[in-house]
Parts: sequence; structure tokens; C-alpha cells
Amino acid sequence: MSKASATRKTHLTVSVLLAVMFGAFVGISQSSAHAKMPVVSTSARGAKSLSAIAALTLGVSVVAKMTSDIKFDVLREKTRTRNIRLALAAYKRARLVRISRNYSRPTSNYKLTAGFGDRSWLWSTRHTGQDFAAPYGTPVKAAESGTVVFAGWDGSYGLKIAVASPGGIQIWYGHLSKIHVKVGQHVTVAHFIGRVGATGHATGSHLHFEVQRYGVPIDPVKWLRAVGILV
Repeated sequence: MSKASATRKTHLTVSVLLAVMFGAFVGISQSSAHAKMPVVSTSARGAKSLSAIAALTLGVSVVAKMTSDIKFDVLREKTRTRNIRLALAAYKRARLVRISRNYSRPTSNYKLTAGFGDRSWLWSTRHTGQDFAAPYGTPVKAAESGTVVFAGWDGSYGLKIAVASPGGIQIWYGHLSKIHVKVGQHVTVAHFIGRVGATGHATGSHLHFEVQRYGVPIDPVKWLRAVGILV
């Protein structure tokens, strides 16, 4: 039961009890007003007064019981709310731990520049990745664990690493200044694989981060955020 429902129920119950008590008082007053009338016996007046007192006593007991029940309901609701908050906090902590085990940002100290689908004279088609502008030599890390399927020079990409991961995902890291892995090597999440550079067709130091699903480029930022990594 919510606090609002409990309050409404209390108001209704108290209103009914007040009406009963008022009726009982009126009965007592009427009995007193007609005390001199011979048609009403003393024993009858006493019985009626005792009934009224019993009704009042019962009303007070019921109100006390309702107040106790409401306090209990409020305490139970507070306890339930606190338990929900604790459970949500535990879930968030577990989620962050799980994310840190499975995914990582590809580099640090960066600024997002050219995005997925952008057009420029730099590319013959739309941009197929997300550029992370970062200082020359900044470490590049594996965003997801997998197997290195390419490590070397690849035309406009310059020095590039390609890592194949489960689910048809292949991640490309382009324009590197250094490569620190070999083809066939298994890399884990956040494994140091190379350094940011400006090789290939690049106008400045940055990491070209490209995510492909079954050979088709997808938005890298949306993919990262979908797995819990905010960039």
C-alpha cells in the first residue's frame, strides 16, 4: 500500500469513527435531556450511557490500531525503497566490472573529430570510422579481445592493425606510428597494441577507429556506447 493510499484510508476510517462517536454523544445528550421524562427508566438511561462509552472506547482502539498499521506500512515501504536502491547500486557496480572485463576505450587523452559517415576531400567515400585526435605516441589499446588478423601498412590507413572478435566483429586501428602485435596473436581487452600516429592519408596525429560487422562498417561510437563504453 502506498503512503497516499494509506492516508486516504485513514481519513475515511477516522471520518466514519467520528460520525459514530458523534452519534454516541448525541445519544448521551438526548438521554440527559429527557432524564425527567417518566417514560424512560433509570436503568435504560444507564445502559444507553454504557453503550455510548463502549462505542467511544472501541473507536479509540480502532484509531490506535490504524495508526500503528500505517506506521508499520510506512516503515515497510521505506525498507523496500532502501533495498531497491541498494540492489540498483550493486547492479551498476557489477555492470561496470563486466564492462571493464570485456571492453575498453581504444586510447586516452583524446578528442573526437571526424565521425562515422562524414564527407571530406580526404576520403573517396563517406568516413567509415571515428577519429580520436590524440598526442603523437599515445598508447592504443584493444577495445575488445580477439585475434590479430592484420598488422602492417595498408595504403591510406598507413600502419594498421585489424583484430577479429566474436560475433563477426572486426576492429581496425589506423594511422599508427608503431605496431606492437603480430598476426595470429591473441589480445585481451585493453592490451597495448600500438601507438597513435599520422601515417597514411592523415593531416594530423590521430587514431582511425573502425568497427565492421561481417565486413560492413558500423558507427563505432554507437557500438562503444551500446556495450557500455562512453566516449
